[in-house]
Amino acid sequence: MRRRSVFALGAGVLALAAGCGTADPPVQSEIAFVVPGPSGGQNAAFARVMKELIEHRRWAHKVGVSARPGGGGTLAIARFVAAGRQGDLMVADPALVSVAVMDRAAPIAGSTWPLARLAGQWEVLVASPSSRFRTFDDFAAALLRDPAGPKVAGGAAGGPDHLLYGLTAQGLGADTRLLDYASFPTGAQAVEAIVDGRVALGFGCHRDVVAHIRAGRLRPLAVSASERIEGVDAPTLVESGVRLVYANWWGLLASRRLGQTQRDALLALCQAIGESNAWGQACARNGWTPMLLAGDDFRMWLEAEAGRTDKLLGDLGLL
Repeated sequence: MRRRSVFALGAGVLALAAGCGTADPPVQSEIAFVVPGPSGGQNAAFARVMKELIEHRRWAHKVGVSARPGGGGTLAIARFVAAGRQGDLMVADPALVSVAVMDRAAPIAGSTWPLARLAGQWEVLVASPSSRFRTFDDFAAALLRDPAGPKVAGGAAGGPDHLLYGLTAQGLGADTRLLDYASFPTGAQAVEAIVDGRVALGFGCHRDVVAHIRAGRLRPLAVSASERIEGVDAPTLVESGVRLVYANWWGLLASRRLGQTQRDALLALCQAIGESNAWGQACARNGWTPMLLAGDDFRMWLEAEAGRTDKLLGDLGLL
């Protein structure tokens, strides 16, 4: 009998934006989104959407986006902590939390001002149509029989795809130390490896897999959302016996050098964005889900995420 357990990295992930239209925040002289990682990645896309909305609403006189590649985000964190300017906002995600944990850097929630989590993206477990895995139960049975048996593809080691695989295995009662995870530089490259049959299974974000699912090039087995996803004929992990809801999220961090007045102004900006109808529409266009969690609530959630990530990375053999 499959063992069930509760272990949700995305605790609190469903605090969605209400779209209630709060008052306009104080206008900023300059906002600069700092993106750890390559300029063409998902973090950069998130920053560009934020930039467009702020410019459209005229909530800042000048808005920029700058990528900080190198060190998998480690150098970006260090530079931001050491020299973050008043209007700098660093884009945070699960990968950044993992990098900080693996490099034993100062805790993100303690070395920056966590402002808000704003959006997330659901993940899908997919299989190549030619594989033997027809359903999630097929995958679960194989994993419990031999945790090293199924090779599962995803993005970089320690990233959201890898974390989700570890959490799913834990939820099934499989030994995470034995998992066979095939990491690729990006999630999109992992999806391509499943499409062309190099790997039978993998986790990918909804945006990367949905076109392949519709075209019959991938078979969806389960989704990480709390409810089924329109256009994806697959149960949730919860329905499949894994009590887990998980999203690859994006949030914003400010420099600890800020005074309370400026911090409150940036927090008001984040809340105004997250509660706006325009943000909900932007998320829908990009395949994201609004997931506003601001201020102290976000800080406490981020601290808990770092703790859970630390334990999980250890269980995966990455620490």
